[in-house]
Amino acid sequence: MNFPPGAKDVPHEHPIHSMYFLTPVKLKIAEPPGSEPKEIEVPAGAAPIFPAMAHQVENAGTEAGRAIFVEPYPNCQPCGVPEGYLSPFEVSPECYKKVGEDDSWVTGVLTMEPGAKDLVHHHRNHLIYVEEGDEVTIYPGGDESKEGMKVPLHIGSGIPAPMSAAPFAKHTLLNSGTKTLKMIFFEAKK
Repeated sequence: MNFPPGAKDVPHEHPIHSMYFLTPVKLKIAEPPGSEPKEIEVPAGAAPIFPAMAHQVENAGTEAGRAIFVEPYPNCQPCGVPEGYLSPFEVSPECYKKVGEDDSWVTGVLTMEPGAKDLVHHHRNHLIYVEEGDEVTIYPGGDESKEGMKVPLHIGSGIPAPMSAAPFAKHTLLNSGTKTLKMIFFEAKK
């Protein structure tokens, strides 16, 4: 979502949805549409999880607001938990931070300096947004004895990462780039 100052969207609805604000923004939110709007200031890095709602939003600030969000697809099937599941938040807390969570989703931030790597871990179905970084090497299954997959990164890219794709379900990551790596991800819990 890119929201210039003064922009106002049309009344609309969302199911439960998770957000991550890339920039700070001052918003006026009318919930439901037509009601008296409430003004809120949202800091960069905020990761609210909103209930299903109808609303209308206006950027009441002087700067553009940017956020990413995910909402469940109506026919999405639960993905379950891999056998022997190792959470990245537990095995590499120096790299992974939870910034939002409800019964369905975890919003996380991965931050890693050049040359750093995490420990082998699992993911359920997840979506990744590249905020910073230029390259990452993925070791599918966590096997670092084999050549890793070097992946060039582009800031602003969204990457769907289903469990059914081998490198995403279980792996180890190395920041093989020259810049700090920062990725925001939304991971399904079911």
